[in-house]
Amino acid sequence: MRKDGESKRIPKIAVLFSLALEGERNMCRGILDYARSHGPWRCHLVEGRPEEQLLNLKKEQFDGIIAAGGTRERNASFASVGAPFVLMEPRPEMLGPDGSSTFPFVTRDSRAIGALAASYYLKRGYKSFAYVGETSGWFWNAERRAGFEETLAKAGFKCAAYDRFTKRERRSWTVERPRMERFLLSLPRPTAVFAAMDGRARHVVNLCADIGLRVPEDIAVLGVDNDPLLCGSTVPPLSSIRTGGYRRGQTAAAMLDALMQGRPVEKRSVVQEPISVVTRGSTGYDAMSDLYVARAVKFMRDRIGNGEVIDVADIVREAHCSRRYLERHFRAGLGRSVHDELMQARLERVKTLLEETTLPIGEISAEVGYSRPSRLAAMFRRETGTTMRQWRQEHRETA
Repeated sequence: MRKDGESKRIPKIAVLFSLALEGERNMCRGILDYARSHGPWRCHLVEGRPEEQLLNLKKEQFDGIIAAGGTRERNASFASVGAPFVLMEPRPEMLGPDGSSTFPFVTRDSRAIGALAASYYLKRGYKSFAYVGETSGWFWNAERRAGFEETLAKAGFKCAAYDRFTKRERRSWTVERPRMERFLLSLPRPTAVFAAMDGRARHVVNLCADIGLRVPEDIAVLGVDNDPLLCGSTVPPLSSIRTGGYRRGQTAAAMLDALMQGRPVEKRSVVQEPISVVTRGSTGYDAMSDLYVARAVKFMRDRIGNGEVIDVADIVREAHCSRRYLERHFRAGLGRSVHDELMQARLERVKTLLEETTLPIGEISAEVGYSRPSRLAAMFRRETGTTMRQWRQEHRETA
């Protein structure tokens, strides 16, 4: 027991991964927030090359380490420091046949990310699909492509792939660009493109503008990581998948906390699924040849996205056709009624507000057109199997 006046020693934690991508920065935010709420911990972001990181670790005494990826030799060197160690995003070759690892680890399910992208596009009525890979050959590139293609195949669709880069293409966008240009121009219109990461999706959107392809009317584009800087830098803004980096950071920090206290880690390997798709302008339209339906869906999503309350009558007026015509064509093109599509758009908006804001449930209800929060709560639970409060706790990227 600590004596009166005796200060509690604050653990010192080394966090070893790059902060170049939004997913990595979100993981770091999760770790730091856990440290503030469960610590305090002194968190040191140890940057530099692996050799420099190891040298820094040996110079100072750390109580715990959280490190990303790397080789078996690198991680064994880090573990040799003698502090509890949690690994983030291990490469497949570092895992055993059963997916186990010498170290406790947390990773994202990249195959599920690809599957989510495919499901998102299928629900929007697309018939033509393409995958654009990243140039460095990261292991998650192949997994995302596999998840995308497998989900499309189950629905009876094929996928064109832009991948497998030469050394010169990997080094220079100027060298690679002509091949991507030819690839994009060869695709049927409309085609739904899934890019391995936001940086690659940005290449696609910007190149489409240069070669006369309209986004999203000709080519819809979806990225990964929901990086606000990259997503906001294109015209139109980029839709992207939120992968849950913040949650992974929180989970890794909780693992390390248990190890430092000598408690058993409940699960030594945690594979987390992505959170959701954030829809922006690059996938703003569905692939519909019926202009009345397309106009109605665009109006619906734009208005709800701007926080406006609309009903079916408003949608029919905007479509400039009869209610009966619109209902018949909604069912033919989307397999659901105008009201069902409106409810789905409201549900997507509710999820976004829960994930990205701290608005009270009552204000969220009013924004999507429910005068009584209890009605929205019942609809949300019926559609998702969970409460809005639970959804917010499990799907927030930030605290």
